Amino acid sequence: MTYQNFSIDFQKQWTLDKERGITNPYATPNAAVIRRNMNRDMSQRLHRPPFQRDIEKILHIPPYNRYAGKTQVFSFEKNDDISKRGLHVQLVARTARTISRMLHLNEDLTEAIALGHDLGHTPFGHAGEHILNNIYFKASGRYFNHNIHSVRILDELYSRNVSLQTLDGIACHNGESSQKVFTTSSIDSFEKFDVMIESCYQDEQAIGHLRPATLEGCVVRISDMIAYVGKDRQDALKVGMQAEAKDFDGGTIGTQNAEIINNLVVDIVEHSYMKNHIEMSDNAFKSLKTAKAENYEKIYLSHEQSRIYDNAIAPMFEELFEVVVSDIQHRNATAPVFSHFINKIDAQNFEHNKEPLLKRSDAATIATDYLASMTDDYFLAAHRFMCPESSYTIPFKGYFDE
Repeated sequence: MTYQNFSIDFQKQWTLDKERGITNPYATPNAAVIRRNMNRDMSQRLHRPPFQRDIEKILHIPPYNRYAGKTQVFSFEKNDDISKRGLHVQLVARTARTISRMLHLNEDLTEAIALGHDLGHTPFGHAGEHILNNIYFKASGRYFNHNIHSVRILDELYSRNVSLQTLDGIACHNGESSQKVFTTSSIDSFEKFDVMIESCYQDEQAIGHLRPATLEGCVVRISDMIAYVGKDRQDALKVGMQAEAKDFDGGTIGTQNAEIINNLVVDIVEHSYMKNHIEMSDNAFKSLKTAKAENYEKIYLSHEQSRIYDNAIAPMFEELFEVVVSDIQHRNATAPVFSHFINKIDAQNFEHNKEPLLKRSDAATIATDYLASMTDDYFLAAHRFMCPESSYTIPFKGYFDE
């Protein structure tokens, strides 16, 4: 393994700046926080600065618990050593905080964005997201994206009065999009933010044009990629795929997870220090793009679980969606969508004077909310319970299967 280190000149400059107490003029100050309800959560408390409050708001809602039961990449493997989405979120937060600390940015804001960025992810990872998007669009003419749904969870469903800066970073994290330079947008009000969010429901291409409004959001966006490129390779080896680390072209960032994290962090910090954008070198950017392409070729598109998504998971989503929509439309109060979802949303929103969910959203949207909230295991259990005559089954690889 080859680990890069900061240049001697950079180390001297960073140490000197720290000793002199020099701050980053492009960091987001706590005083800049914007909330929908500025009369809530704004009292000054020494131990709870504003973006730390956002962290705690995120940690204490049910969807955060469900990270642990949602697929990162491999869905049908009984293996406690492969990543679930909860670990991925922690790894993003750890990497993003390291970069933010080195760049003298707001670490609390960075952590809040990182911890909340995948709250809206569906069961069965990106495959589940694509399936649910197709179903939701067919039913409503609107598009589903996990990052936009993460905003809906915090801002609408659970009404947590999370800051504009945190919600914006979550909406714009889009870690599937590679860029060499990450610049900020001019979203500085909820009026502009709401227009941006609505555009993503109406235009399938809009999601690809989002840019975070803060450097902290930009840091999370690049950290999302750093966190999964090498870790997904580790998991591929653990489930017995043929790909080995030596089969990948590491370029300047290496092939092993530890190399990739270290070398990209060093490169990004050196090229972004005290700038109004986040940047990496030409060589690092080229190597990262190559690494992502190789992951798609050797991991994401080559594993047999792709066939299971197409032949079983997709029709199971469709069957379950149909039943849930019918239960909502017929106001079947004994159905799981009411007892497990709608009633709980309404109960926790009562203190915030929100109207009942059925008055705020149509049946297709609520059904999409419900399916997106599910863990992998809950989805399978819900399908067995609500679609007992279905012929679809999922072949899991057990702990002791060869």
